[in-house]
Amino acid sequence: MVAEEPSVILVSPAPGEPIFGRVEMIAEVVAGIPVRRVTFLVDGIVVGELTEAPYRLDVGVADNGVEHRFEVVVENVDGEVGRSLLVSPPFEVDDEVELELQQLYVTVTRRETQALDLTTEDFVVVDKGKTQRLVTFERGDVPLTALLLVDASDSMRGQRLEAALAGASAFIDGMQDLDQAKLVLFAERVLHDSPFTNFAEVLKTGLERVEARGSTALNDHLYLALRLLEPRQGRRVIVLLSDGVDVTSVLRMRQVLTSVRRSQALIYWLRLGDSAAGHSSAWRDVEGHREEFELLERGIKDSGGRVLILQDISQTRAAFTDILNELRDQYVLGYYPSDNLGDGSWHEIRVRVRGRGLEVRTRQGYIDF
Repeated sequence: MVAEEPSVILVSPAPGEPIFGRVEMIAEVVAGIPVRRVTFLVDGIVVGELTEAPYRLDVGVADNGVEHRFEVVVENVDGEVGRSLLVSPPFEVDDEVELELQQLYVTVTRRETQALDLTTEDFVVVDKGKTQRLVTFERGDVPLTALLLVDASDSMRGQRLEAALAGASAFIDGMQDLDQAKLVLFAERVLHDSPFTNFAEVLKTGLERVEARGSTALNDHLYLALRLLEPRQGRRVIVLLSDGVDVTSVLRMRQVLTSVRRSQALIYWLRLGDSAAGHSSAWRDVEGHREEFELLERGIKDSGGRVLILQDISQTRAAFTDILNELRDQYVLGYYPSDNLGDGSWHEIRVRVRGRGLEVRTRQGYIDF
């Protein structure tokens, strides 16, 4: 019997729709034998490869009004190939360019203590090599939307999960009137989640019925958190509580890093234990886990957040409170980029502060859409 060639359908973007900025490519694959890889291309350039379903990928295209070619290629384990192609139509672009205000949330420390005495004249922001003119300057007054992402896998049974939830509750209790939060407990799937709200009683409802179970899909749920925060306004924050050892995710951390760079969210990681050294699983060997761990650390740094290492679960409550206090004392700098072309390029950001002995932490850049 001759095996059928693999078939693939490009479900998104939709036919006939002008495309600009950010778009999600979604492929549906029909194959008689297992798939080796699914490759995504935009205008002939490979933008990503996936080896496991779901086959979906966020991509960006320039806002220049020309047509774009979206292609997906599936290859099965016998080397047989199937393709699907969509060409988006061109559209006219008005000469008027509306610049989007870029906001930076900046933490400045002096000997590990936050420096709270700085003024707008003390900051210099460099965007893609060019010094920018600040148009807004605040400290700590911008409302935040936080997604508290708590590992509730089998390793968190008993007192560990109780301490984690107590820490999340301390964060919730410390929110101000205009703040909002969402609580997500996860293992290989979401075990419990709340809506985005400011009401503490809603955020805490049902937690007493949650039992730790299952394995850890950290990458998948960090990606989910980024997507859930994407439509929210203002200062967006993810607080992740986990040992950082991913066991069952479909996504690799290198794929999640793409979403981290697209996002405006600050990511804080409350890390249980000091490292993932020596860990292995059915999914990855020791080296594979070490790479995932290091890429997660890189994503935290790129976002402007930080890693807090917890040697004991009893430190959880203080760590959540520490993060909330840090957010309250951040400087918020706003500017209109002088070189914003909407071409999907990466803008590296550098923030310098006048004064001795000061350390600055903020996101490393953004994609120009």
